[in-house]
Amino acid sequence: MSFDNILGQDRPRQILKKALRNECIPNSYLFYGQESVGKKLAAIELAKALNCEVSGPVDGCDQCASCLKIEERTHPDFFILEPEKSSPTARTAVLKIDAVRELQKKLAYLPYQGQTKVAIINNADCINPQAANSFLKTLEEPPSQTLIILIASNPYQLLPTIVSRCQGIRFYPLPSSAIRKIIARHLASETGEAQPEELELRSRRANGQVSRALEEDLLETSQHREELIDLIAVVSFKRMDKAFTWTKTWAKKTDRLQMVLDELTNLLRDVAVIKASRASNAIFNKDLTRKLESLAQQKSLPALLAMFDAVQKTKAALKSNANAQLSLENMLINFCEAA
Repeated sequence: MSFDNILGQDRPRQILKKALRNECIPNSYLFYGQESVGKKLAAIELAKALNCEVSGPVDGCDQCASCLKIEERTHPDFFILEPEKSSPTARTAVLKIDAVRELQKKLAYLPYQGQTKVAIINNADCINPQAANSFLKTLEEPPSQTLIILIASNPYQLLPTIVSRCQGIRFYPLPSSAIRKIIARHLASETGEAQPEELELRSRRANGQVSRALEEDLLETSQHREELIDLIAVVSFKRMDKAFTWTKTWAKKTDRLQMVLDELTNLLRDVAVIKASRASNAIFNKDLTRKLESLAQQKSLPALLAMFDAVQKTKAALKSNANAQLSLENMLINFCEAA
């Protein structure tokens, strides 16, 4: 059954199944929680259940024409709206008013083939103000036989009036057991096998996110981690040459910058955990335990925490379109001061 496809989100799944059984589906939902934990999958499975020709409206069968069309995104009563970049060089994607208006036109009609029109607004927290205000009217006066599902990682970025008109369901980071099952299923379908060591490393580093577990290039990650450990170890006012070389290199890779800063955050977090409690079993990068323990002996806890704080501020600045090179240089100067 389709709801069995949702792993590691028992509470959201129970809420949705109870609402279906009791025929108490609201006009709009807000699925929120960190990225890649099953929010979009749950929304799709809910659409299947509402329109399933065999098991609906309690669950989906994954085999009837309606379920298959929804899975293939060809069902005439099923819509997914995604943010788009304004240009190839744009840092962020946005939900624009033209796309919202086009969706509103489609929702104005009664279902063509199924029982319920379902519109999924993915990454709804990327909606621009004009589009948000326009879409608010749809939530205030929802079309009949229509369910709208907003998906957001940062719901606080949505208008409060939009949030108040949706029934919220929180999705939590996936447990390692669920991540391992998903990875094993994916790797088995692609390569026919899944090595236990790879499963362990991917699930531990996933931080509860499926996309990170599946998409990560472990060889590339290994190179980045070695480079970052070396940077943490040697950066100082005496080695500003290394700091500026690293900054110059990564300031040009804006599409990968948040990723490498996330990696730096995790490494500093692991070293701080080892320094504070020697709990090496609680670290993300367990395969690097020996190197991280050596690094923990070199740095004080206040220095590690100051570095961690500097990275977080840099990530926030970059999300606000700050100059990449200046932001990274300022971050490494803070590293030098902490060291």
